[in-house]
Amino acid sequence: MAADGRYFIFLLGCGVRPEMPRRLEKLLRDGTPLRGRGVADAVAAGRVTLVVRGARVAPDLERWVFPEDEVRLDGVRVRPRTEQHTVLFHKPAGVTATLDETRGRADLRGPLATMPAGSVPVGRLDRETTGAFLFTTDGDLANAILRPEHAVPKTYRLTLAEALTADDPRVRQLVTGVPTALGILRAEHTRIHSVRPGRPVVGGPPDRGETELLLTLHGGKNRQIRRMCYRAGLRLTHLHRTEVGPIALGELGEAAWRLLDPAEVEALWTATGGRDRVRQGQRRALARRAREARERGEPDERLEARLERELADQSAGQMPSKKSSAAPTASTIPTTAAT
Repeated sequence: MAADGRYFIFLLGCGVRPEMPRRLEKLLRDGTPLRGRGVADAVAAGRVTLVVRGARVAPDLERWVFPEDEVRLDGVRVRPRTEQHTVLFHKPAGVTATLDETRGRADLRGPLATMPAGSVPVGRLDRETTGAFLFTTDGDLANAILRPEHAVPKTYRLTLAEALTADDPRVRQLVTGVPTALGILRAEHTRIHSVRPGRPVVGGPPDRGETELLLTLHGGKNRQIRRMCYRAGLRLTHLHRTEVGPIALGELGEAAWRLLDPAEVEALWTATGGRDRVRQGQRRALARRAREARERGEPDERLEARLERELADQSAGQMPSKKSSAAPTASTIPTTAAT
């Protein structure tokens, strides 16, 4: 069946989020305090049990888990998180943006311990960069913010060791494109925030002044701004992120954090293209996996049945049902990937 067939008519037309299957690893990350290697370690230690259709099965982290399946961690039922929290944190300099062991260096584990359970960092900032940094318990929101094609803007304040003007060719090059080892890198736009003129210094090198430049990126590669400044011949002395999408750091103190209110969270979702965009992507991914499994000769009948049931309910103008008598058939699995 072509990619514009019945499945994808449903996938693009359904505005209600059904109970969707998810990988065991994602369920454990979203529904428990486990993070990083702790998820795999818990499975290896036998702390995780999985019951499918009344039978206990091996808890493979890549296995699809359906709402009717039973997952337990240390004997306690694991369920999808129903209440989500998103946090704005003012990252100080000298803090490594990781939850992994950093050999005595400051990292995110300290502030994370005071945040809502299940919070995870959204992206990274290099060790010396300060400013706006998000945490969230909502894995879907984190993924939506980080996906390059969603182009969520991020704004930075650069401190440059020179008095500059907006028409300086090096400043313009930040937007037109800077050749680097990662290819041509560019900013969306720049704006001079403030300039301190230089002044003579008796008995020492001249003071060339200082410029604060606001720069906005859509996406961003590893140390992109630092690479761009170096290649453009600009001496960057400090880098500070002021905004992530519509969320501004404002007057939040260094190393402090606050919860985003519901309106701010919705504004973040809007910046990613909206919740429906993410849900449609999830549905397309499920349909693609079902098709690929059938092409390998290993059809996932449970996944096919779930997609068939939702398609039938949508065609009938009903909410997705809890039960279905529809049997999956090969003809209903798309044969061309969605793009």
